[in-house]
Amino acid sequence: MVDPVSLDAVTAAVTAAAGSVGTEAGRQVWGSLVDLTRRAFGRGRQDGGAAVPLPLDAANGQEVQALAAMLFGRILQDEAFAAEYRGWEEQARTAGVSVGNTTVTNTVSGNARVGTLYQGHSINVTGR
Repeated sequence: MVDPVSLDAVTAAVTAAAGSVGTEAGRQVWGSLVDLTRRAFGRGRQDGGAAVPLPLDAANGQEVQALAAMLFGRILQDEAFAAEYRGWEEQARTAGVSVGNTTVTNTVSGNARVGTLYQGHSINVTGR
């Protein structure tokens, strides 16, 4: 049985790895995630006869999101891959890359007019 995992958790881990490529440990963690992805999906996907490259650009937020979604889908379908992914996640933690508790800093500046601003992860707002 595959451990329960959420798309949010996979996205947080992949995003943390992508955001850490500025360090040597981060480059190694991202590289091992790329290797894991290529083992699972090959070098790319076929779309109407044309090869579509895997979304592996750590600097491209849309590709990072797409990669997380692909990995999550595979985790749900393939217990062996889920185990490999958990191993990668543990390796990332051991290397010092925070895969569960990401920190995001947003700055509102210039002529921005903000009535109410919520920043955080998994926020639920009720009332009013």
